[in-house]
Amino acid sequence: MSGSSLKKSVELLPGIVYCVIIAILSYATWLCYRPISSLMWAFIYSIIATNVVGLPGSCFQGANFSSSKLLKGTIGVLGLVTSGFIWLEVGVGVVNAIVVAAFSFAFSLWLGSRMGLNRRLSMLIGVGTSICGASAIAAIAPAIDAREEEVGLAIAGITLFGLLSMFLYPFLFVNTPVSRWLLHNPNVYAVWVGSGVHETAQVLAAAGALGPGVIRPAMLIKSVRIFMIGPVVLAASYVFSRYGEGGKKSKKVVVPAFGVVFIVNTVLCALLDAYASEITFLGFTWPSLKSFLSGTVIPFLLAIAFAGVGSKVKFRNIAELGLKPFSVAAFMAFTAGVLALMMAVLVAPMISPFG
Repeated sequence: MSGSSLKKSVELLPGIVYCVIIAILSYATWLCYRPISSLMWAFIYSIIATNVVGLPGSCFQGANFSSSKLLKGTIGVLGLVTSGFIWLEVGVGVVNAIVVAAFSFAFSLWLGSRMGLNRRLSMLIGVGTSICGASAIAAIAPAIDAREEEVGLAIAGITLFGLLSMFLYPFLFVNTPVSRWLLHNPNVYAVWVGSGVHETAQVLAAAGALGPGVIRPAMLIKSVRIFMIGPVVLAASYVFSRYGEGGKKSKKVVVPAFGVVFIVNTVLCALLDAYASEITFLGFTWPSLKSFLSGTVIPFLLAIAFAGVGSKVKFRNIAELGLKPFSVAAFMAFTAGVLALMMAVLVAPMISPFG
């Protein structure tokens, strides 16, 4: 290692250690309360620490590394546990996921523009609503050069209304005519939840409220939305680099490498899933490794990355953006939920129990 490389590594170390400490605390909190992901806890804790105590100057470079390069690398790794075969597993329910995701993303761009939000913030709210909450926002933010306060505001809005949805969906199914509309079929309810609720952890909670058997079909539908992270990152990056702010056309088009890596890794994951029994001679079982990656390694890496993101979020900067982003996030959560419900009602006669 050259002298300059060693010096750079030493300069990064304090900030990375800071982010790791935040991540350990966040991961431990997540183990106690699953509906809020370790990523979100890290974001919350680091924002509190930054605004109450302040981030030491020696930690700036390491925090920046965690919020940029580490975040992009982790999104690429996420593809390893997101099989491209998921499209073949969810039957007609896949239509719900695709329609809700596509409409929510496009409608958020239109609504954000009408409400006076910039294109970056509109995109962040759109992908958070349509794909998978904070994880999708984390994926797209580097691709469109989003500011930390924009990321913070989008995540705050998406998380707040996602948590409300987590409790509202099972309540409506149990206590209102919604159950009749969905033919009293928990699997149809699972399609609604998987299509409409933001975060993966929130989908688990909303589906599990009706029983453990509802979780798998809900997660299958949700997984279709998660798989769309890669294509949406590429599309958003193209739109933003092509037109930028205010619709002004630009000649520069950027394809983020981590988005391509994510998509390639989904293909690799599908192959590993298909040939899991044939590759045991390599000394490991793929299902166990995949479970370890998705349940421990990736959540912890995302927590480290978002400790870095949160360390750059200042309340005064968020306040400057006003209440409009929260209004857009609220309306998008409502719109996505209603559309997901309408789609679930439409396909309900065609939904049979999942195997």
